[in-house]
Amino acid sequence: MIIGITGGIGSGKSTILNYLKDKYGYEIIETDRLGHEIMEPGTKAYDEIVRTFGDGIIDGDRKIDRKKLGNIVFGNEEKLKILNKITHEAVIDEIKNIIDRKKKEEGKENFIVETALMYESGCDRMCDKVWYVYVNRDARVKRLMESRDLSEEKIENIMARQLDEDEFMKRADACIDNSGDIDKTHEQLEKLLVI
Repeated sequence: MIIGITGGIGSGKSTILNYLKDKYGYEIIETDRLGHEIMEPGTKAYDEIVRTFGDGIIDGDRKIDRKKLGNIVFGNEEKLKILNKITHEAVIDEIKNIIDRKKKEEGKENFIVETALMYESGCDRMCDKVWYVYVNRDARVKRLMESRDLSEEKIENIMARQLDEDEFMKRADACIDNSGDIDKTHEQLEKLLVI
């Protein structure tokens, strides 16, 4: 089974991932990490990004300078769309490779694909179910200010770029309320796993 887990920044997705991994042995695939890996020199995505956006985005170590690349696509919908197409396709290909390899080599059957961009990237199409992790906005802001030392303005900017709660809830197969006690979150997960 492949379960997609999504939710806005600060919703506590990591807590849920750890629980499902530790208690049930789910193989966790985090697309944020893969997004960095597919942009390393020698990868197909790296070559395509450099070919598309030019050598000016390369630093002294021949790596993509994410800040320079960000400056190019920030505020330019067309360029951002091109970058997202390259990276999303590469991430999905890598997810498929990981799942195939883990099934063959380790006999794994249960996977979690965690991404904030579940629907925008197309990851939802490879999942059997998608679960949305919900935490109210104020609690998310408070958590992020404490745990990641981000300003409220920075948090608001990040949240503004993500789907809103209503859209997540409409599209997901289930909603996990992670606002309160961790035991209540675990209870919700247990129920979902037997459905």
